Amino acid sequence: MYATQDRSEVNLNQYLDILRRRWIYVVGTVVILVGFTLYTDLRATPVYRASTQMLLQGKQSDNILNPFGSPTDPARALQNELRIVNSSAIREAVAKEYGSPVSVTATAGGDDDVFILSATADNGEEAAERVNTYASVYQTSRLTALTADIVETKKVVQEQIDAFQAQVDEINAPVAELDNRILLTDPSSLEYSRLNAQREQVRQQTDAERAAAQASLDQYKTTLNQLQLSERLNTTGGVQVLNPATVPSAPISPTIMTDVIQALAVGLFLGIAAAFLRDQLDDSLRTKDDLERAIKDLPVIGVVPLDHSWRESSSPTLVTATDPMSAVAEAYRGLRTAIQYIEVERPTRVLQVTSSGSGEGKTTVVSNLALAFAQAGKRVAVVGCDLRKPRIHRFLQVDGNVGFTSVVLGDLTLDEALQTSPLHPNIDVLASGPRPPNPSELLSVNRTARIIEELAGRYSIVLLDCPPVLPVTDALVLSRCVDGAIYLAAANRTTRRVVRHGVDLLSQVGCPMLGTVLNGVPVESTYNSFLEYYGYTSRSRIPFLDRLLGRRGPDTAALTRTALPVGADEGEGQGEPEAPSETMVPTNEDEPATSRS
Repeated sequence: MYATQDRSEVNLNQYLDILRRRWIYVVGTVVILVGFTLYTDLRATPVYRASTQMLLQGKQSDNILNPFGSPTDPARALQNELRIVNSSAIREAVAKEYGSPVSVTATAGGDDDVFILSATADNGEEAAERVNTYASVYQTSRLTALTADIVETKKVVQEQIDAFQAQVDEINAPVAELDNRILLTDPSSLEYSRLNAQREQVRQQTDAERAAAQASLDQYKTTLNQLQLSERLNTTGGVQVLNPATVPSAPISPTIMTDVIQALAVGLFLGIAAAFLRDQLDDSLRTKDDLERAIKDLPVIGVVPLDHSWRESSSPTLVTATDPMSAVAEAYRGLRTAIQYIEVERPTRVLQVTSSGSGEGKTTVVSNLALAFAQAGKRVAVVGCDLRKPRIHRFLQVDGNVGFTSVVLGDLTLDEALQTSPLHPNIDVLASGPRPPNPSELLSVNRTARIIEELAGRYSIVLLDCPPVLPVTDALVLSRCVDGAIYLAAANRTTRRVVRHGVDLLSQVGCPMLGTVLNGVPVESTYNSFLEYYGYTSRSRIPFLDRLLGRRGPDTAALTRTALPVGADEGEGQGEPEAPSETMVPTNEDEPATSRS
């Protein structure tokens, strides 16, 4: 079994890479939220709000109406006034005056004696009219109530004045009586002296009581004068309009710009969250690092960029033949170099190429790899071992009606079945041949092993285009005949779980694994870092722009000389290869799902 490991913590570059790959989630969420916000705001009826400030003159009225009471707490007085403003009596009076119910909000204005009246409406004029009407009716109501309170207070004060006046008169009555008797008495008589003495005695006894009663009487008279003055001057009812409501210039709702900014912010947040959630749920392999983490003990010996040339051709095309100086072709030469390096430590003549499932590019990789070896001067035999969906003959342009099954069944000799590919004279192809009814049984016969062994004795390298591991057992059966196997994974398609399962199956039957190859990696992501490392970024990184401008891809002439080991330069296959650097094998992909095997 090959050990595996989970995905490690992503760094900042990986975060940015997630956003680059999942940008459609971010953009889609933002567009939906902003569009919905604009739609609702543009269809919404505008709402205008008008406000007026009211000053509560409670201290003056309290002093008049309650001259002998303790002062009222201003904050408490304001809260009481707000309750009055919002009372049903005031609202009914306003509705009667305005002609319909009016909804007004009363709130504290920050100071203990200021509050604010606000009203909303579909247009600014109506909003201002509503709040001004409410303020006017409220002020009139307060004026009426205050006037009634003044009248009632005057009545009470007048009663107190009368009472104290009677008390003063009662206190002065004994002295007045003595004064009258003194006037009628002879001043030279003893009676006159006695009456004077008695009057002084009575006056001294009543001075304090008379002074207190007179003081209270004077105070109530002063209060009455103040009430009479207030009654004449009272025109505001104890409240004053500081700032009458004016027609608002803009609606308070909808606020299109604010709503759009909020929708944009929320959309970005939700879109980024959706992108990261989708990425966490996506178990597919995207980069070389993903593949290395999925299969810890198995090296990644190649990363093949996505080849767009298939889109421009109705038949399978091999970039190694049609555009040998392209970055994709360079990736196959890098893979060839990695295999040659492995040969130094472990001779590998028969090489099996397989994958987890169909459509991951096995046939394309085998064909291009064969051309890469042939261009290096190697004699290559390619065997079509996919007897269920044979396609190698189409890529290497040979007859698919004769081949491997013809030799195994004894219909043809090996020499009769081998065909030289017109793409390169160093490539001989043993196509799949006629489709057998029992491919697995046919591959398990001893003659199959002898045929492959004979080919290994004739050629520098034998490449087996095998069916996928998971759907059928053919690749597992053939593993007994090979010196090494390359496990292919398709970028953004093959999942970690699937590739682990496939590699485990091969390891269980004792298949010698050389390494893995990640196929179909988008050039714009991983491969650009490889080009920048070597300084090959003079051309566009956008494939369709290169094609539009007639470009053939990055200039890899110097890159070829750098990547290939000593003695393994183009056109030369002699000499032992040196160990390639880790970045020697570019990252890349192969053919689309519709043209892969």
